[in-house]
Amino acid sequence: MSEIEEASFDGLSLECLYDILRLRVEVFVVEQQCPYPEIDNLDFEAIHVWINDEQGLASYLRVIEEEDTCRIGRVVTRPDARSRGLSRRLIHHVLDRTDGPWALSAQSYLRDWYTNLGFDQNGPEFLEDGIPHIPMFREIEGIGKS
Repeated sequence: MSEIEEASFDGLSLECLYDILRLRVEVFVVEQQCPYPEIDNLDFEAIHVWINDEQGLASYLRVIEEEDTCRIGRVVTRPDARSRGLSRRLIHHVLDRTDGPWALSAQSYLRDWYTNLGFDQNGPEFLEDGIPHIPMFREIEGIGKS
């Protein structure tokens, strides 16, 4: 099984950065037909987390530590690598290696998938770049849950 890798922006090789941006554009812009500014300057402050397989970059996400929350975003898996649990592995890695609580904006159709990872919807559905999303949040275990 492939190892999980992570790096700050400055720790990414040019080839790795290119692969990350290419995968995000292939899925979010081309596959989902959602033209939006994919290169948003947040990559500079993010921790980038990914898994490679025999074909290269298979799954990726980024984490941005905000004032009191760890924000997970750009969760993406290459189409031919889906349904192998790679994104789940990346999320568990982030939950184990960062201080929560954690927040994310999930595409609405993934609500149950994120719920199974311990996230709860914490606001109304909204459109982001023409795609329905929901805000989701996961408390630190034992805090904020009754």
